[in-house]
Order: sequence, then C-alpha cells, then structure tokens
Amino acid sequence: MTLERMKRWQKIVLCILCVTPLTVLANYMLQRFWAHRDGQFVPDYPRVELTESSDYDTIFLQTGLGRPAVDKLLADGNFQAILDAQDLFFNPPKGECTALLGWFTREDMLETPGPFLADIQPGDILITLSTHTIGWRHGHAGIAVEPDTTLECAVWGADSACFPAQEWTDYTNYAVLRLKDSPPETGQKVADYGLSTLLGVPYHLTSGFIGPKAPDPEAWQFGLHCSYLVWYAYQHFGYDLDSDGGRLVSTYDLIHSDLVEVVQIYGMDPRQFLKEEG
Repeated sequence: MTLERMKRWQKIVLCILCVTPLTVLANYMLQRFWAHRDGQFVPDYPRVELTESSDYDTIFLQTGLGRPAVDKLLADGNFQAILDAQDLFFNPPKGECTALLGWFTREDMLETPGPFLADIQPGDILITLSTHTIGWRHGHAGIAVEPDTTLECAVWGADSACFPAQEWTDYTNYAVLRLKDSPPETGQKVADYGLSTLLGVPYHLTSGFIGPKAPDPEAWQFGLHCSYLVWYAYQHFGYDLDSDGGRLVSTYDLIHSDLVEVVQIYGMDPRQFLKEEG
C-alpha cells in the first residue's frame, strides 16, 4: 500500500470515528428531547363538573370521549365511566420512553394503563402518536377487526398480525376514529377484508411509493406499513382516508381525514379536533 493510499484510509477511518459518536449523540438528543416537545397532552384549562345533561363538546373537552362513545355509555347507564375518563384525562399515569428498536425507534408508554376503550367496533381506526424515530413522532395505526382485536403492521421485519385491542391503552396518547355516517355493516366489511387479504403481509416502509399507490394485493412486491394498511383497507371500498392525497399515507393523514369522526382520544388536545370540525 502506497503512502498516499494509507493517508487516504487514515482520513476515512478518522472521519468515521468522529462522525459515529456525533451521530449517536444527535439521535439521543432528538429522541430524548425533540420527540417529547409535543408529547402527552394534559388539559391546561379548568376542570368542570359533568352531568348527564352536559353537551357533547363539554364532555369531549373534559374526557376525550366523542359523541359515539358518550351515546353508548349513556345508553348503557354507565355515566360513571365518563367521570372515570375525566379523572384519567386530567390526571394521567406517568409515562416512560421505552425501546422498540433500540434508540432508533422508541415508544412512550404508560406505567399503568390509561382509560378503557369506551366503544370499539369492527372497522374502527386506532392511532397513537407515541412512537418516534430519530425525533420524528410518526406514531402507529391499526384497524379493529373485533371489539377486542386489532389488525396491525407493527414493525419492520414482521408481517401484519392481530393483537389485543386493549394494548392501545398502554400508550401515552391514542385516538379511536370511525367512518362518519356509516352503518356498522361498512366497518364489518372493512374488518373482514383486512382479515382475509391484509393479514400476514410483509412490512414495507415504501408501500405506495413505487408503482400504483394501491397495487393488487397479489403483486409480488405488495407490502404494508401501519397507516398504509388502514388506508388500503378503506380504499378498497371507495373511501380515501389520505387527507393530503400524497404518496405517503401517514397517521396524521388519517387523523385529519374529513371522512372520520372521533370516538375517543386520550393524551391528545381535543381542541384541535373541535377546530377542524368547526
């Protein structure tokens, strides 16, 4: 090896030795601080006394329970559950940033579960913004296929699979969304399609980017990621939940879709949803 080539390799090794710790430090700072700048929401407005005659907006601001959940709980004679949800909305359990893929991808999880899922129906969309990678709070999404089961494409390297729905209450924030003005039969069809076609599909982070946005599920390159799974299931029945219409279908696209309504939120600011509806 010539002296010139040796010096070149020394420079390369030196650059690697310098850049690697800086990259690790930058990732740590982003994951530790930047990702948590808009973490779990706790109301910064006064708590009020709720009654069974309180209006929907007031109950939503105080509990995170949307109209469908409130109607169900009141119909079941379970007003106490609304008061319990208010307690946890204003006094959430302590959260902890835990590893999903080391320091690269992490999740903010509660030390004890948050509010119970008030009303889950097949086809409902579950979303959390607790998952973050290199400081980007991209979140996670899934579809309820049964009241106690969700279909998710959870992590790189694993096929889509079913998980207990109650696990969503471990996140520091989550939302349950439902297609607006649709009968339960529509949600059931979406859930059935998900189980028959989108279960056991490989995780592809680039789903929707290459070729058709909604390729045939029999195509060799077909794959899913979490929010794309939700979008794909609904687009099959003519509902485009991608609010910005781009190639990337994100959790934020699903949350901001005009086609869905809130059943329940936790650890998220309800005022942003009221503003959108207004």
